[in-house]
Formats: sequence, structure tokens, C-alpha cells
Amino acid sequence: MSSVVKYPGKPDMPAEAHTEIRLMAISQAEFLRSLTPLKKYYGYHIDEAKRRIVVNDGPRSVEIHLGPEASKRLGALRMPAIKVELSFHGFTQEELERFRYRFDLCFRRGGG
Repeated sequence: MSSVVKYPGKPDMPAEAHTEIRLMAISQAEFLRSLTPLKKYYGYHIDEAKRRIVVNDGPRSVEIHLGPEASKRLGALRMPAIKVELSFHGFTQEELERFRYRFDLCFRRGGG
């Protein structure tokens, strides 16, 4: 489940603060490990007790809140699942799309 907010207007216009919610098939520990490549682009602080990550990029910030770990079943298959809430502040549409792309790259898994 993912909710994406679209912004009308120019790509350089500041976006209003907004929140996106995603349901991800991953454990909290694996989520935190997978997020490591994001450090190449953004500084962030992890508060594991509160299940919160704060990403700072100059005047822009993203707060990532992880819901409690659950499991989803698909027939006999059971997978971990967490609700991930991303709250964006101060991003233009272009910066927001760049962050989403970099964030999503952290969780891509290849197969062969």
C-alpha cells in the first residue's frame, strides 16, 4: 500500500509538508540494514526505541516512522511486514522525486 501526493505547478516550487504511507514486506532490522546506502546522499539519525529515523538534507527533512512488526500470509508463505510512514518537509517536487528514487533503490532486490 502506498499513497503518493502529486503537486501541481513548477518542479522548483516548494512542496507542502505531507505524508506517504507504505506497507513493506520486510522486518524492522532488515529495513534499517537496507537503508544504509542512503547515507551516501543524506545524513540521518536512527532512534530504534521509538522506531523513528530522521533524515536531514539542509533545510529539508524526512521523518520515517516504522510501525510494529507484523506478518502477512500468502497461502502457506508467511512474510514480515511493517507500515512505513514518511513525512516530508521543505522538498520541491523534483527533490521529493529524487529522494523517493534513492529510497526505493535501497530496497530493490535482484534475482537471477
